[in-house]
Amino acid sequence: MRAFIMFLLGMLTLCGTARANVNIGDDGCLYCHRLKGLSVVEVKKNGKKEILDCSINDAKYLHSIHRNIHCTECHTKATSYPHNRALVKEVNCAAKCHVIDPATKRPFSHAAVYKTWEESVHGKNYKKAPDLYPNCQYCHTNRLLINIKKFETLEGSFDRCYICHRNKKWTEDRLAHVASRMDIPLIKNGFVSQFVETRRDGWEIVELCASCHEDKKKMEKAIKIEGIHNKYLKERILEAVDSYEKTMHSKMLYLDRSDTRAADCLDCHTNKGGNFHDIFHKDDPRSSINPKNIEMTCGRSTECHPLVPKYHMKNFAQTKWVHVEPVLGEDLSQTIAWGVEEGMFWMSSSVILFSAIIVILDTLKFMRRK
Repeated sequence: MRAFIMFLLGMLTLCGTARANVNIGDDGCLYCHRLKGLSVVEVKKNGKKEILDCSINDAKYLHSIHRNIHCTECHTKATSYPHNRALVKEVNCAAKCHVIDPATKRPFSHAAVYKTWEESVHGKNYKKAPDLYPNCQYCHTNRLLINIKKFETLEGSFDRCYICHRNKKWTEDRLAHVASRMDIPLIKNGFVSQFVETRRDGWEIVELCASCHEDKKKMEKAIKIEGIHNKYLKERILEAVDSYEKTMHSKMLYLDRSDTRAADCLDCHTNKGGNFHDIFHKDDPRSSINPKNIEMTCGRSTECHPLVPKYHMKNFAQTKWVHVEPVLGEDLSQTIAWGVEEGMFWMSSSVILFSAIIVILDTLKFMRRK
Protein backbone atom coordinates (compact mmCIF):
# COMPACT_ATOMS: atom_id res chain seq x y z
CA MET A 1 0.00 0.00 0.00
CA ARG A 2 2.82 2.37 0.95
CA ALA A 3 4.60 1.54 -2.30
CA PHE A 4 1.41 2.34 -4.24
CA ILE A 5 1.00 5.70 -2.44
CA MET A 6 4.65 6.57 -3.13
CA PHE A 7 4.09 5.64 -6.78
CA LEU A 8 1.07 7.97 -7.04
CA LEU A 9 2.95 10.80 -5.33
CA GLY A 10 5.89 10.27 -7.68
CA MET A 11 3.61 10.37 -10.73
CA LEU A 12 1.93 13.56 -9.46
CA THR A 13 5.34 15.15 -8.95
CA LEU A 14 6.42 14.25 -12.48
CA CYS A 15 3.15 15.57 -13.91
CA GLY A 16 3.56 18.82 -11.98
CA THR A 17 7.12 19.17 -13.23
CA ALA A 18 6.03 18.51 -16.79
CA ARG A 19 3.19 21.02 -16.45
CA ALA A 20 5.50 23.66 -14.97
CA ASN A 21 7.94 23.28 -17.84
CA VAL A 22 5.38 22.89 -20.63
CA ASN A 23 6.58 26.04 -22.38
CA ILE A 24 10.29 25.34 -22.03
CA GLY A 25 11.87 24.28 -25.31
CA ASP A 26 12.64 20.61 -25.74
CA ASP A 27 16.26 21.44 -26.51
CA GLY A 28 16.83 21.48 -22.74
CA CYS A 29 18.89 24.68 -22.63
CA LEU A 30 16.91 26.31 -19.84
CA TYR A 31 17.41 23.37 -17.51
CA CYS A 32 20.91 24.75 -16.94
CA HIS A 33 20.72 28.35 -18.11
CA ARG A 34 17.72 29.16 -15.89
CA LEU A 35 19.98 28.73 -12.83
CA LYS A 36 20.85 32.07 -11.27
CA GLY A 37 24.56 32.78 -11.10
CA LEU A 38 25.47 30.39 -13.92
CA SER A 39 28.73 31.92 -15.15
CA VAL A 40 31.91 31.09 -17.01
CA VAL A 41 35.40 32.54 -16.77
CA GLU A 42 36.85 33.75 -20.05
CA VAL A 43 40.56 34.46 -20.42
CA LYS A 44 41.28 37.26 -22.90
CA LYS A 45 44.35 37.62 -25.12
CA ASN A 46 45.97 40.05 -22.69
CA GLY A 47 45.67 37.46 -19.90
CA LYS A 48 42.88 39.21 -18.03
CA LYS A 49 39.99 37.09 -16.79
CA GLU A 50 36.36 38.09 -17.27
CA ILE A 51 33.32 36.50 -15.61
CA LEU A 52 30.40 36.14 -18.03
CA ASP A 53 26.86 35.65 -16.73
CA CYS A 54 25.16 32.87 -18.71
CA SER A 55 21.94 32.69 -16.71
CA ILE A 56 18.57 33.42 -18.35
CA ASN A 57 15.49 34.71 -16.57
CA ASP A 58 13.08 31.96 -17.61
CA ALA A 59 10.02 34.01 -16.54
CA LYS A 60 10.96 36.83 -18.93
CA TYR A 61 11.84 34.35 -21.65
CA LEU A 62 8.45 32.65 -21.36
CA HIS A 63 6.73 36.05 -21.70
CA SER A 64 8.94 37.35 -24.51
CA ILE A 65 8.11 37.52 -28.20
CA HIS A 66 10.40 34.49 -28.78
CA ARG A 67 8.80 32.29 -26.14
CA ASN A 68 7.57 29.69 -28.66
CA ILE A 69 10.95 29.34 -30.35
CA HIS A 70 13.52 26.88 -29.04
CA CYS A 71 16.99 28.21 -28.23
CA THR A 72 18.72 26.02 -30.81
CA GLU A 73 16.51 27.37 -33.61
CA CYS A 74 18.49 30.62 -33.35
CA HIS A 75 21.71 29.34 -31.75
CA THR A 76 22.14 26.68 -34.41
CA LYS A 77 25.83 26.07 -33.64
CA ALA A 78 25.25 25.10 -30.01
CA THR A 79 25.68 21.42 -30.82
CA SER A 80 28.26 20.35 -28.26
CA TYR A 81 29.13 20.82 -24.60
CA PRO A 82 31.00 22.71 -23.31
CA HIS A 83 29.86 25.37 -25.78
CA ASN A 84 32.23 27.28 -28.01
CA ARG A 85 31.20 30.79 -26.98
CA ALA A 86 32.22 32.38 -30.30
CA LEU A 87 30.04 29.92 -32.23
CA VAL A 88 27.09 29.98 -29.83
CA LYS A 89 27.03 33.77 -29.96
CA GLU A 90 26.34 33.71 -33.71
CA VAL A 91 22.62 33.96 -34.45
CA ASN A 92 21.00 33.85 -37.86
CA CYS A 93 17.88 36.01 -37.64
CA ALA A 94 16.94 35.14 -41.23
CA ALA A 95 16.40 31.45 -40.43
CA LYS A 96 12.90 30.04 -40.76
CA CYS A 97 11.23 29.52 -37.40
CA HIS A 98 9.04 26.60 -36.42
CA VAL A 99 6.29 29.13 -35.68
CA ILE A 100 3.63 29.19 -38.39
CA ASP A 101 2.61 32.58 -39.75
CA PRO A 102 -1.21 32.52 -39.48
CA ALA A 103 -1.52 34.79 -42.51
CA THR A 104 0.36 32.53 -44.93
CA LYS A 105 0.30 29.17 -43.07
CA ARG A 106 4.05 28.93 -43.68
CA PRO A 107 7.02 28.97 -41.30
CA PHE A 108 7.68 32.52 -40.14
CA SER A 109 10.91 34.19 -41.22
CA HIS A 110 12.67 37.55 -40.99
CA ALA A 111 14.45 36.81 -44.28
CA ALA A 112 13.02 39.81 -46.17
CA VAL A 113 13.99 42.26 -43.42
CA TYR A 114 17.38 40.58 -43.02
CA LYS A 115 18.10 40.92 -46.74
CA THR A 116 17.32 44.65 -46.58
CA TRP A 117 19.70 45.02 -43.63
CA GLU A 118 22.43 43.12 -45.51
CA GLU A 119 22.19 45.63 -48.37
CA SER A 120 22.07 48.67 -46.10
CA VAL A 121 25.01 50.75 -44.88
CA HIS A 122 24.90 48.79 -41.62
CA GLY A 123 24.94 45.31 -43.12
CA LYS A 124 26.94 45.38 -46.35
CA ASN A 125 30.30 45.46 -44.56
CA TYR A 126 29.24 43.70 -41.37
CA LYS A 127 31.24 40.54 -42.11
CA LYS A 128 34.41 42.61 -42.56
CA ALA A 129 34.06 44.18 -39.11
CA PRO A 130 31.34 42.49 -36.99
CA ASP A 131 32.38 44.45 -33.89
CA LEU A 132 32.04 47.77 -35.71
CA TYR A 133 28.62 47.63 -37.36
CA PRO A 134 25.29 47.09 -35.55
CA ASN A 135 23.63 43.70 -35.98
CA CYS A 136 20.06 42.67 -35.15
CA GLN A 137 20.71 42.17 -31.43
CA TYR A 138 22.36 45.59 -31.06
CA CYS A 139 19.14 47.43 -31.82
CA HIS A 140 16.47 44.88 -30.96
CA THR A 141 15.95 44.11 -27.29
CA ASN A 142 12.95 42.32 -25.86
CA ARG A 143 10.65 44.06 -23.43
CA LEU A 144 8.25 42.26 -21.18
CA LEU A 145 5.27 44.42 -22.15
CA ILE A 146 4.40 46.38 -25.28
CA ASN A 147 2.40 49.59 -25.02
CA ILE A 148 -0.34 49.18 -27.62
CA LYS A 149 -1.34 52.84 -27.18
CA LYS A 150 1.63 53.73 -29.34
CA PHE A 151 -0.30 52.67 -32.44
CA GLU A 152 -2.23 55.91 -32.74
CA THR A 153 -3.45 55.82 -36.32
CA LEU A 154 -5.12 53.07 -38.24
CA GLU A 155 -2.83 53.48 -41.24
CA GLY A 156 0.27 53.52 -39.07
CA SER A 157 -0.80 50.37 -37.24
CA PHE A 158 -1.29 48.48 -40.49
CA ASP A 159 2.02 49.75 -41.89
CA ARG A 160 3.88 48.22 -38.97
CA CYS A 161 1.99 44.93 -39.20
CA TYR A 162 2.66 44.67 -42.94
CA ILE A 163 6.41 44.55 -42.22
CA CYS A 164 6.03 40.95 -41.08
CA HIS A 165 2.52 39.90 -42.19
CA ARG A 166 2.66 40.11 -45.99
CA ASN A 167 -0.98 39.14 -46.48
CA LYS A 168 -2.56 42.61 -46.18
CA LYS A 169 -6.14 41.36 -46.61
CA TRP A 170 -5.73 38.92 -43.72
CA THR A 171 -4.11 41.59 -41.54
CA GLU A 172 -6.84 44.15 -42.16
CA ASP A 173 -9.52 41.59 -41.37
CA ARG A 174 -7.90 40.38 -38.14
CA LEU A 175 -7.04 43.87 -36.89
CA ALA A 176 -10.39 45.48 -37.70
CA HIS A 177 -11.80 44.93 -34.20
CA VAL A 178 -8.57 46.22 -32.61
CA ALA A 179 -8.30 49.32 -34.80
CA SER A 180 -11.97 50.19 -34.25
CA ARG A 181 -11.28 50.59 -30.53
CA MET A 182 -8.44 53.07 -31.05
CA ASP A 183 -8.85 56.79 -30.67
CA ILE A 184 -10.00 58.60 -33.80
CA PRO A 185 -7.01 60.55 -35.18
CA LEU A 186 -7.30 64.32 -34.82
CA ILE A 187 -7.30 66.00 -38.23
CA LYS A 188 -6.42 69.68 -38.74
CA ASN A 189 -6.23 71.48 -42.08
CA GLY A 190 -6.80 68.20 -43.83
CA PHE A 191 -3.79 66.51 -42.23
CA VAL A 192 -3.52 63.96 -39.44
CA SER A 193 -1.97 65.69 -36.42
CA GLN A 194 -1.38 62.49 -34.44
CA PHE A 195 1.72 60.54 -35.40
CA VAL A 196 2.63 56.89 -35.09
CA GLU A 197 5.05 56.26 -32.25
CA THR A 198 7.69 53.56 -32.32
CA ARG A 199 8.54 51.19 -29.46
CA ARG A 200 11.33 53.56 -28.54
CA ASP A 201 10.48 57.23 -28.34
CA GLY A 202 12.33 59.71 -30.56
CA TRP A 203 14.97 60.56 -28.01
CA GLU A 204 15.74 56.89 -27.35
CA ILE A 205 16.18 56.33 -31.09
CA VAL A 206 18.60 59.26 -31.29
CA GLU A 207 20.53 57.90 -28.29
CA LEU A 208 20.69 54.44 -29.90
CA CYS A 209 22.05 55.80 -33.19
CA ALA A 210 24.40 58.20 -31.40
CA SER A 211 25.88 55.34 -29.39
CA CYS A 212 27.85 54.52 -32.55
CA HIS A 213 27.84 57.72 -34.56
CA GLU A 214 29.25 59.94 -31.82
CA ASP A 215 32.16 57.52 -31.28
CA LYS A 216 34.80 59.22 -33.47
CA LYS A 217 37.26 56.30 -33.34
CA LYS A 218 34.60 53.80 -34.41
CA MET A 219 33.39 56.06 -37.22
CA GLU A 220 36.94 56.66 -38.47
CA LYS A 221 37.41 52.88 -38.76
CA ALA A 222 34.10 52.63 -40.62
CA ILE A 223 35.19 55.41 -43.01
CA LYS A 224 38.31 53.42 -43.88
CA ILE A 225 36.31 50.25 -44.52
CA GLU A 226 33.81 52.19 -46.63
CA GLY A 227 36.69 53.64 -48.66
CA ILE A 228 35.60 57.26 -48.23
CA HIS A 229 38.34 59.75 -49.15
CA ASN A 230 36.42 63.02 -49.58
CA LYS A 231 37.49 65.20 -46.64
CA TYR A 232 34.19 67.10 -46.58
CA LEU A 233 32.15 63.90 -46.50
CA LYS A 234 34.40 62.55 -43.73
CA GLU A 235 33.79 65.67 -41.67
CA ARG A 236 30.03 65.41 -42.17
CA ILE A 237 30.04 61.79 -41.02
CA LEU A 238 32.13 62.53 -37.93
CA GLU A 239 30.02 65.56 -36.99
CA ALA A 240 26.61 64.01 -37.75
CA VAL A 241 25.45 63.83 -34.13
CA ASP A 242 26.76 67.27 -33.14
CA SER A 243 25.20 68.88 -36.21
CA TYR A 244 21.83 67.14 -35.61
CA GLU A 245 21.77 68.52 -32.06
CA LYS A 246 21.78 72.04 -33.50
CA THR A 247 18.60 71.48 -35.50
CA MET A 248 15.02 72.31 -34.54
CA HIS A 249 14.26 68.58 -34.75
CA SER A 250 16.65 67.85 -31.91
CA LYS A 251 15.52 70.83 -29.82
CA MET A 252 11.87 69.76 -30.09
CA LEU A 253 12.77 66.27 -28.85
CA TYR A 254 14.92 67.69 -26.06
CA LEU A 255 12.05 69.85 -24.79
CA ASP A 256 9.47 67.07 -25.09
CA ARG A 257 10.71 63.58 -25.90
CA SER A 258 7.12 62.39 -26.40
CA ASP A 259 6.55 64.94 -29.18
CA THR A 260 6.10 62.75 -32.24
CA ARG A 261 6.21 65.77 -34.57
CA ALA A 262 9.96 66.05 -34.06
CA ALA A 263 12.03 64.07 -36.55
CA ASP A 264 14.42 61.49 -35.15
CA CYS A 265 17.03 59.53 -37.14
CA LEU A 266 14.61 56.92 -38.52
CA ASP A 267 12.11 59.54 -39.71
CA CYS A 268 14.65 60.87 -42.21
CA HIS A 269 16.92 57.93 -42.97
CA THR A 270 14.27 55.29 -43.72
CA ASN A 271 11.63 55.16 -46.45
CA LYS A 272 7.95 55.56 -45.81
CA GLY A 273 6.32 52.16 -46.29
CA GLY A 274 9.68 50.43 -45.85
CA ASN A 275 10.73 48.05 -43.10
CA PHE A 276 12.84 50.54 -41.10
CA HIS A 277 16.07 48.77 -42.09
CA ASP A 278 16.44 50.41 -45.51
CA ILE A 279 19.18 52.87 -44.53
CA PHE A 280 21.24 53.37 -47.67
CA HIS A 281 23.96 55.81 -48.72
CA LYS A 282 22.53 59.07 -50.08
CA ASP A 283 23.89 58.30 -53.58
CA ASP A 284 21.84 55.09 -53.68
CA PRO A 285 18.53 55.75 -55.52
CA ARG A 286 16.76 53.68 -52.84
CA SER A 287 17.91 56.04 -50.09
CA SER A 288 15.34 58.25 -48.39
CA ILE A 289 17.85 61.12 -48.42
CA ASN A 290 18.67 60.78 -52.10
CA PRO A 291 17.83 64.10 -53.84
CA LYS A 292 15.12 62.31 -55.86
CA ASN A 293 13.38 61.15 -52.66
CA ILE A 294 13.73 64.28 -50.52
CA GLU A 295 10.24 65.46 -51.38
CA MET A 296 8.69 62.24 -50.09
CA THR A 297 10.91 62.14 -47.01
CA CYS A 298 10.42 65.72 -45.82
CA GLY A 299 6.97 66.44 -47.23
CA ARG A 300 4.96 63.32 -46.54
CA SER A 301 1.21 63.76 -46.78
CA THR A 302 0.46 63.14 -43.09
CA GLU A 303 3.54 64.37 -41.27
CA CYS A 304 6.59 66.66 -41.24
CA HIS A 305 6.31 69.47 -43.86
CA PRO A 306 3.24 68.68 -46.00
CA LEU A 307 2.40 72.33 -46.74
CA VAL A 308 5.72 73.22 -48.39
CA PRO A 309 5.23 73.70 -52.17
CA LYS A 310 6.77 70.96 -54.29
CA TYR A 311 8.96 73.36 -56.25
CA HIS A 312 10.51 74.60 -52.98
CA MET A 313 11.04 71.17 -51.46
CA LYS A 314 14.46 70.33 -52.94
CA ASN A 315 15.88 73.73 -51.99
CA PHE A 316 14.10 73.60 -48.65
CA ALA A 317 15.62 70.26 -47.63
CA GLN A 318 18.97 69.78 -49.34
CA THR A 319 20.67 66.89 -47.58
CA LYS A 320 23.85 68.88 -46.88
CA TRP A 321 21.84 71.46 -44.91
CA VAL A 322 19.66 69.17 -42.81
CA HIS A 323 22.27 68.63 -40.10
CA VAL A 324 23.07 72.37 -40.06
CA GLU A 325 26.83 72.05 -39.75
CA PRO A 326 28.39 74.30 -42.43
CA VAL A 327 31.76 73.06 -43.70
CA LEU A 328 34.44 75.56 -44.65
CA GLY A 329 35.56 75.28 -48.27
CA GLU A 330 32.97 72.74 -49.47
CA ASP A 331 31.28 75.33 -51.69
CA LEU A 332 30.53 79.07 -51.65
CA SER A 333 27.22 78.80 -49.79
CA GLN A 334 28.75 76.54 -47.13
CA THR A 335 31.73 78.87 -46.72
CA ILE A 336 29.44 81.90 -46.30
CA ALA A 337 27.31 80.02 -43.75
CA TRP A 338 30.45 78.96 -41.87
CA GLY A 339 31.72 82.56 -41.84
CA VAL A 340 28.40 83.91 -40.56
CA GLU A 341 28.26 81.24 -37.83
CA GLU A 342 31.82 81.93 -36.70
CA GLY A 343 31.27 85.70 -36.87
CA MET A 344 28.13 85.50 -34.76
CA PHE A 345 29.90 83.32 -32.22
CA TRP A 346 32.84 85.65 -31.77
CA MET A 347 30.66 88.76 -31.82
CA SER A 348 28.36 87.33 -29.13
CA SER A 349 31.37 86.18 -27.09
CA SER A 350 32.95 89.65 -27.34
CA VAL A 351 29.75 91.38 -26.18
CA ILE A 352 29.41 89.01 -23.22
CA LEU A 353 33.10 89.37 -22.34
CA PHE A 354 32.89 93.19 -22.57
CA SER A 355 29.80 93.21 -20.35
CA ALA A 356 31.52 90.95 -17.82
CA ILE A 357 34.58 93.24 -17.71
CA ILE A 358 32.36 96.30 -17.12
CA VAL A 359 30.54 94.52 -14.28
CA ILE A 360 33.82 93.38 -12.69
CA LEU A 361 35.39 96.85 -12.90
CA ASP A 362 32.27 98.47 -11.49
CA THR A 363 32.27 95.94 -8.63
CA LEU A 364 35.94 96.65 -7.86
CA LYS A 365 35.28 100.39 -7.90
CA PHE A 366 32.38 99.93 -5.48
CA MET A 367 34.51 97.76 -3.16
CA ARG A 368 37.35 100.38 -3.12
CA ARG A 369 34.90 103.13 -2.13
CA LYS A 370 33.71 100.97 0.78
